[in-house]
Amino acid sequence: MGPAFTPLFRSVPLALALSAVLPSLPALAAGPRHAAADERPDECSRVTREYPLWTEESGCIDAPWNASDPAAGTFPLYYELSRPKGPSIADLIVFHGGPGYPRRHLQRGGELWESLRAHCTILYFHQRGSGFSARVADASALAGREGLFTLDRIVDDTWLLHQELLGGHPAVLVGKSAGGFLAMKFALAHPESTRSLVLAATSPHHGYISRRNAVKTGFFLSLDERWPGFLAALGRARAYLDRADADDIGPLAALPVREDLLESMFFDLAYTLDGQFEMVAMARDLAERRFGLFLARAAAGKETLRPTGLESDAVLNLITCRELRFADANPLACSNQSEGELYDLRDRLHELSVPVLVLSGRYDPILPPPFQEEIVRNLPGMPEWHVLELSSHMLFEEQPKACTVYILDFLGIPRQQLPQSPGL
Repeated sequence: MGPAFTPLFRSVPLALALSAVLPSLPALAAGPRHAAADERPDECSRVTREYPLWTEESGCIDAPWNASDPAAGTFPLYYELSRPKGPSIADLIVFHGGPGYPRRHLQRGGELWESLRAHCTILYFHQRGSGFSARVADASALAGREGLFTLDRIVDDTWLLHQELLGGHPAVLVGKSAGGFLAMKFALAHPESTRSLVLAATSPHHGYISRRNAVKTGFFLSLDERWPGFLAALGRARAYLDRADADDIGPLAALPVREDLLESMFFDLAYTLDGQFEMVAMARDLAERRFGLFLARAAAGKETLRPTGLESDAVLNLITCRELRFADANPLACSNQSEGELYDLRDRLHELSVPVLVLSGRYDPILPPPFQEEIVRNLPGMPEWHVLELSSHMLFEEQPKACTVYILDFLGIPRQQLPQSPGL
């Protein structure tokens, strides 16, 4: 793409992209109060829930902040453990993404998760510093403790849960996006505890951030191929939003960060195909001086980001800066962070001798298929790889039937009543 076009959203993690934008909007509410790292949330009380095909237990175990330093103390590590009421075919450990962006609960609805819960024991947990696991809401709380919030520390927590709750039996590791980083790291650190891996929309190394400008350039070109005229409309929209003194800017005048706000909206919307369609419609509307879609998203504020109330932007930014080389793309964003152990597993993937299933979203602008191809190329044997043609980054939600078919087949679980067309 030539110099006349600049990708609208820059190489920033989600939290960093929005930090300068969202607080300035009057429509945003303060949101729920978040627990300090030393508080034990009420959710740590052990609770058992009964469902028709499975039983779920949730609670916390005390995990060491630093296993080699008892003086560092412990924190409550929140987990959810579901067991089928019939025979369990496999133990699964599910890693959430971010890092630091858990869901309140693992998805209970839908064919994928209901099918897995009906046949498998599933362990899901909130990673340290997020959710109910000693959530860190303020980045200042991390000063001097950066070494306690790393991908490897989360792997240590996973192993502790695996020993305490799954009896150390080899488990199937399921990770999407940054959850895939953790799944691969756990498999390499604990091969005796790994039965197989399901890796979705993920990468074997940190380069997806440093190469993000090129990736996003390709993404915008693909949008223009799918919806001709998108780039031209986007250029006109940007020029219009740049005109702070425009006489006809109307209701947009109340938004002092119009272009940055559009950038943050696009970053979030790109995660799904529906959102990408909205991006195109918004660009076309703004190019024609129509404000409806843009103002509706601006009024939604943080709801645009599909929050759970459990995210830790502080942990996300820390790990992104220290281990994922965000400084390569934006040095200012990481100016106060020292470099940690860089995430790059390419030279070790040949050590993974277990079966691996890899899933990709065809139109994923965050971690597109070439990054999963690197995983497949560096694994021994013949890993199973499927590219979902109707998905962006949220492929479990966008094509749950296809994901159900692929994962159940991979695990050897019968799918007597499931749809037979994985393209649905």
